Amino acid sequence: MANALYPFRIHFHDPDLSPIDIDAADAKAARDIAAERRRVPVAAIRKVKVIRENADV
Repeated sequence: MANALYPFRIHFHDPDLSPIDIDAADAKAARDIAAERRRVPVAAIRKVKVIRENADV
């Protein structure tokens, strides 16, 4: 069975870089992918959060 991917929102220290949403297996993988996509060091990432859907029930 394949590993599940979770949606993460990555926030950066630089206010000029908007947050990016990444599907990854864990927070470390999400950080690495976001740093590569934005071409910044991993230290430039301020926060990694799991995106939780708001269900209207």
